[in-house]
Order: sequence, then C-alpha cells, then structure tokens
Amino acid sequence: MKTIKTLKKIMKISSISLAVLMIIGMLFAQSCSSASYNSEDVKMERTKKAERYKDNKFLNYTPSPEMNFIKMLPMIGKFLFADNDRKPKVELPTQKIDFSKITNAKPDELKVTWVGHSSQIINIDGKKILTDPVYNNQTVFMGPSRYNGDVPLNIDDLPEIDVVLITHNHYDHLNISTIQKIHPKVKQFLVPLLVGAELEKAGVPREKITELNWWDEAQIDDNFMIAFTPTQHFSGRGLFDRDETLWGSYVIHGPNHKIYFSGDSGYFEGFKEIGDKYGPFDYTFMECGAYNEKWHYVHMYPEETVQAHIDLKGKILHPIH
Repeated sequence: MKTIKTLKKIMKISSISLAVLMIIGMLFAQSCSSASYNSEDVKMERTKKAERYKDNKFLNYTPSPEMNFIKMLPMIGKFLFADNDRKPKVELPTQKIDFSKITNAKPDELKVTWVGHSSQIINIDGKKILTDPVYNNQTVFMGPSRYNGDVPLNIDDLPEIDVVLITHNHYDHLNISTIQKIHPKVKQFLVPLLVGAELEKAGVPREKITELNWWDEAQIDDNFMIAFTPTQHFSGRGLFDRDETLWGSYVIHGPNHKIYFSGDSGYFEGFKEIGDKYGPFDYTFMECGAYNEKWHYVHMYPEETVQAHIDLKGKILHPIH
C-alpha cells in the first residue's frame, strides 16, 4: 500500500513537472518569435508621447503586484489539475451567425452580435466593427479552447469591415491566424501602442494600422470617432515581454449611438474618468468572467463590473469575457 501511494505521488509530481516544462518551452518559443520593431527609433517615435512608459514598460494607473513565473506556479498547477467548475456540465446553446441581418442594418441602427469571449460584430450607425476577433477554437497551442467547439461563423462570409479594434496582445484577444484570414476585408485596424508590429508580422500593411495611446481619438469620418481609453491590466505574449506593449479599452461614438468596450481590466478610478469625459453610453460591453482573488488587480469581480458600468454612465450592460 505504501509503495502504491509513493508511486502515485511520484507520478503526480512527474506530471506536474512535465506540464511546467512544456509550458516553459511553449512560452519561451513564443517569446523568441514575438514581433519587434527593426529600429529603436521607430519604437521611440511610437512611445514618446506616452506618459506612463518607463524603462521599456507601460504602467497602470494603480500599480499591480509583480507577477513572475515562480508566483504563477501554484495557479498553473491548479489550472492543469483541478476542475474548479470552470467548464459547464452541459453544452451551451449557440446559433450560426446570419450576416445578412448585420449587413442589412439601417444607417441609424445599432446591431451587435456576440461571437464569444470578447469578440463582437458591431454595426453602429452604418459602420461595421470587429472587437478582439478570435475565430479559432483554440487560441494558442496547449492553451484554453472554446467550451462549445466551432466558432459560429464562416470567415469567408464576413462582409467588408470598416474597423477592427484590438485591446491588447494576449492570445485570447489578438489571434494571429484570425488576423491573417480577415485583414484583406478590413479597411483599418486600431491597436494599442507597439502592437502594430504583431499585425505587420501577420501580413497587415502598415498603412492599415493606427497605434493609439490612452485618450487618443481616431476620427473615422466627419461624425464618427473612436477613442482609446485606459484599463487596469497588462500585456505580453511570452515569458520576457510583459508590459512592453500597451493595453486599453475603446469608446465608439457614432452620430446616433455611443458604446464602450472594456477589453480586460481590474476595477479602477479610470472608469469614472471615462464616464465623465465620454458618457453616457447606450451600451457598455464589460468583462465579467475571469474573476479570482489571485488576479483581482487585472480582472473584475461581478459586482465591480456593475459598479464600473455605473461609473461609465451606461444604460445597458452586456457582460463579456
């Protein structure tokens, strides 16, 4: 009996060690292959107006506890070997996206289709917008996959898109294979500072990419504006590039409707600042599904999502993520 218990313990330790090594290898490979600018001058030109940029890192409004691989090990073990009721016991209902209902909207209508997680197809006042498009079942090798398998759309059926909004470079928000497939149909990409290099690596022409700092406003046409606003989060696609690119949220302001798209964020004073500057909003699309005390500084508890919606002066709250 003692021998069996010992063997089980050894097997468990070996499994954890193997999983950790695989994750290290995966992240290291992704770190080494991450996009970078060919010229330091180009990088400095992109970041010289960013107030919260120091020593090649972007900074939050409120400092977050430093996270490193050693501190993350307990979370990784729990993620790999504990169920924690993360996955629904039954298959969630889905419906195939009918693009005709999106493309046939009137110029003064607002229509939003949630594709899952933080991906939305928005038709607002005649403009078609995608938010953090991830149209793959799995966002990264060995990473999390969709609960219900196939994404409910055919990319070939995607209409011409006016703007794609990327909030930050985490794999569940910036999916390279999706970008590669959709960029011929997209007129313009709005991304945070220094994220443009990733899109260029995916084949997107530089002239289609606009990099934004917090509070920058992009004028899409005479009466349509999109602003890039702060969040309390972080960035990184590997072990060694944390906070080297910016992250944030978006205000979409058309002639008839105004909406807010949060991306990822912990609760912070910035929501009230955004609400005072740009609110009220017809809809707020707010993250509400990654809460845990271990990462409370960068994701919200549900009650904080509601408070953020109130701070933003939103009328209708649509939880995402």
